[in-house]
Amino acid sequence: MQQMIKNFLWILLLASGLQTSWAYSLGGPSGNGGDAWQVPALGYGQSKGPKNIGEEYRRNTPVMYYAFDANFFGFFGAEGATSVDGAFTILNSLTNVDNYSKTLVEFPLESRHQNYQALALGLIDLKSQVLGEMMEQYGLANPVQYTWTLHDRFHVGSIACPVGMEYLVVQRNFDYISSPLNQLQYSPYVNNVLYTYQILEGCTTTPAALAVPFSVDPLAFTYSPVAAFQDDYPGVDIIHMYWGDYYTGLTRDDVAGLRYLMTTNNLNWETASSDSLLGLITTNTANPIAFPPAQAFFNINTNSGTNVIGFYYFAGNTNGGFGYGDLRTLQAYSLTNDPATLQAFYTGLVISSVSNAWVWSSNQTYSYSYSVPNGAPYGSPPVLTITTNYQGYWKPYYYYQFANVFTNHIYTNIAQIVTTTVGPLVGSTYGSPSVTNTTVKATNQINGDFFVLPVFQAGFCPLDVIDASHYNVLAFTNYLSFTDTNLVTSTNTVAIDRSVYLVTYFTNYSYLVNPVTCTEVPNATGLYQGIKKLRFVRADYDSLLGQYWQPVTNDYSMTMVTNSQAVTQHFRRVVTTPDFLFSAEDLTAGPSGLPNALITQRTLTFDENNVLPGLAGPGTIIGPTSFIFNKSGPAYYNSSEDVMDGTPYFNQTPGGDLTDFYYNFYYVWASYDGTTNNPVVYPNGTSLENLQNQVLIQVSPASPLPNGSVDYDYISNAVKFTATGGAFTKPYTWTASGLPSGLNLDPNTAEISGAPTQAGTYDFTLILTDSVGRSVQWIYTITINPT
Repeated sequence: MQQMIKNFLWILLLASGLQTSWAYSLGGPSGNGGDAWQVPALGYGQSKGPKNIGEEYRRNTPVMYYAFDANFFGFFGAEGATSVDGAFTILNSLTNVDNYSKTLVEFPLESRHQNYQALALGLIDLKSQVLGEMMEQYGLANPVQYTWTLHDRFHVGSIACPVGMEYLVVQRNFDYISSPLNQLQYSPYVNNVLYTYQILEGCTTTPAALAVPFSVDPLAFTYSPVAAFQDDYPGVDIIHMYWGDYYTGLTRDDVAGLRYLMTTNNLNWETASSDSLLGLITTNTANPIAFPPAQAFFNINTNSGTNVIGFYYFAGNTNGGFGYGDLRTLQAYSLTNDPATLQAFYTGLVISSVSNAWVWSSNQTYSYSYSVPNGAPYGSPPVLTITTNYQGYWKPYYYYQFANVFTNHIYTNIAQIVTTTVGPLVGSTYGSPSVTNTTVKATNQINGDFFVLPVFQAGFCPLDVIDASHYNVLAFTNYLSFTDTNLVTSTNTVAIDRSVYLVTYFTNYSYLVNPVTCTEVPNATGLYQGIKKLRFVRADYDSLLGQYWQPVTNDYSMTMVTNSQAVTQHFRRVVTTPDFLFSAEDLTAGPSGLPNALITQRTLTFDENNVLPGLAGPGTIIGPTSFIFNKSGPAYYNSSEDVMDGTPYFNQTPGGDLTDFYYNFYYVWASYDGTTNNPVVYPNGTSLENLQNQVLIQVSPASPLPNGSVDYDYISNAVKFTATGGAFTKPYTWTASGLPSGLNLDPNTAEISGAPTQAGTYDFTLILTDSVGRSVQWIYTITINPT
């Protein structure tokens, strides 16, 4: 009935022509700069407060890594890690924020639901908690808490508190839909729920006063955004995700805030992450170098190497061996060889992107026999018989884009002279010579030559080619044959005195190249656009899994605006530790502290170095970040005045009276959803046993898997999963969660099949189950390229 009334009110609102509203709040360091009024006495926490428009804090690293340590695995096991993976799967499903519709109709107003069994047992969903924590890490604050908030509290005259108190209330929630001039961008709405407020005054307590928003509609589902999962009052961790609640995704309000933070239209003066180096080039245009390399520039006695000004060259059959590479050979070699083999053959080659596809090929084999044919007369000579057989197989083809290959000459086809000798002409006298036919044949093979630009330092600084012009157009004439032969002529063939000549026009290129100095600049600062989206990658490294962190190198770009021009800057980031580390500790107070059981502790670090005087932002959120989950287990509250008095937690209904105030912090970690499956409660014995097995069982191949392409069959004979080690018993069953749409995993053969339907990079969970139900799992990455 309540839902029917809410739907009816929603229809009335649409029919009235009023604009529906939803909004977001921006998080940043509490009480800094121009926000010095954000003090604990007014309810602002030590680590975070609401920021005004244009003073936001955000992240500007497009790919980030998360991992788990031994403490986390020791309590939550492998299933707990999978639950956290589920939160990042939701975040990774977000695309470029600029591509969504203006009103964000792609996202629901509510994504929060309840599992009544989990509610009765006092369970908190691990995945949903992580999802809410990550909204804070993006740079969002609780939009409900800051629809109305205190800016000032003043004690007037000698009138005792609370009667003698006056307050200044402001809004720190913003509507992302453009408003008419008679409306404000500050919004009292969150996901279409209208909020007003009341002021709570404590006089001598901390906080002394609070502006507490509440819904005007008593039937509204309040605190629906994921970003509203908790408040940040000083010394208090109040969760709004109650027992049994769980999220299925982000709401419209959440994505509105993320779009504001990461849109390309949002320009902030900010610094790149401290472990990123900007590739910077400087040129001296007063002393350009002329190129192509003349023969003097090269040592033509070797097949390949580097010339005196630093250009790589390769042996080729074109241009007289002046050091150019054969473009046709490069194309053929790159089609059938993987990146490592290709770069070993072509030293200095930089591959900017690569994809692969599988094609059906065949081997042609011949069988020879020399025998007398069946049925031939006696004494007949033996006859040679040749039998051709074909054996089919799948073959990988690779498709590359190169960052430093420069073509000198390039032709879309190659001309070949084909000479065929036949017998004497019909009717000619005995002893007449054979006739030779010469033809010019055009093939569909690319032809030409190339050279490779030098690689500077980190490998991503470009060379500055400032001019490419033509010169030296030469004509070469090649004698072919007589006109009475069967000759295929072409437009550049001329007949002179019964003879045929092929005239070839050969054009050289001249390149004017700037001398380039490449440097790597740390802590690059500029007016940068938003980065559109974040992607999170799991990278296990803990010793409990027999693995250690391997440094990861990422090349990425950001767009800086200078002199009203957008300039793309290239960065290289070497990640030596995970950006987000998940752990577990006992966070319950003791031995004589206030009875309190914190859910989590997290680090939240803001870079305020670029904040202008009088402002509180903008800035960036920097890492590394740690999340520590309370692993104390069920906690029971006892009080001489309380009705609980040692009664087990699971038999109680959460109370609301003052004596039960701290009861609201008590919970049990679990994973659950909207199905009828029983919740997984942590610690989980089965999950811990599986984790021990995972230490011993190894699966191959390693991640990432070969790329696929949209609408093309993904051939998996090269990535068939196999497992070795451990105490598992066959038969095995293989399953996968999170595969790209269109792909399936055979549970028995462990092969992936199907044709993917959507491009993107996907992280999926591979699960191996043995004959007695034990299971282990691994995280894999696969990239699907556009068609």
